[in-house]
Amino acid sequence: MNNIILFFKGFIIGIAKILPGVSGAVLSISFGVYERLLGILGNPLKIKFEDLKFIFFLLGGAGVGISLLCNFVLWCLDKWHIPTMLLFIGLIVGGIPEITDEIKHKISFKNTVIFILGFFTVMILTNLGSTSGNGNHYFLMGAIESLTTIVPGISGTAIFMALGWYESLLGTINSILSFSASFNIAFLFILGFLISTILISKVLGYLFNRYKTETYFCVLGFMSSSLISMIFDLTKNSYNNIELFCGVLLLCLGYFITLKMNKLFSKF
Repeated sequence: MNNIILFFKGFIIGIAKILPGVSGAVLSISFGVYERLLGILGNPLKIKFEDLKFIFFLLGGAGVGISLLCNFVLWCLDKWHIPTMLLFIGLIVGGIPEITDEIKHKISFKNTVIFILGFFTVMILTNLGSTSGNGNHYFLMGAIESLTTIVPGISGTAIFMALGWYESLLGTINSILSFSASFNIAFLFILGFLISTILISKVLGYLFNRYKTETYFCVLGFMSSSLISMIFDLTKNSYNNIELFCGVLLLCLGYFITLKMNKLFSKF
């Protein structure tokens, strides 16, 4: 049962990776798997059998989510943008109590400044102007994908859209997952991703071990900024009352899914 829940969490995280404005790391925190995954990725030479099982089911679910539902999610974004995004906003909001429980009664001037810095860091990144990008920079693409996957609150798809690499990224990931990518493309992308993952995981793992409260305040700033950016972007889209009604229902559904999954997962 534990492995099934873990696979399902990975499945949802994988889908979230596709959506502009949604951070897979934020959902990882919401689902209570982030710190353990960070510790495993930051110490690849100390991986145990239980860690391998954890990675297999979590990342396996994420891979299946991306490969199976990539086109479907993009279709939903095109046809039902408001309801789809509100569902994932609900999934993220449902995980906020997991963070606030860690930092309650610890508000201070220093932590407030850290929260504000985290908030505006993501606000700046997600509002970058469009820049010309070269889809052939697969090593750099893999490194940036790792960065935006691991750092909570920063949407990889939003950053890649700002760089003009979003479609190239989706094509690259799909070709790698379907084993149809050329060796050079797969090697460069995976190498950039792995090197960046190990380095960033070590840094974040150190911060969580030594400065856990401060790091969670920064993460909360990331999450808050990401949510506000997502909601603001939704106001730019036209919608009718039916879409809004369905979106609100899906927002509530996403919120309760995360709450229930966290409560259920804590029993195992």
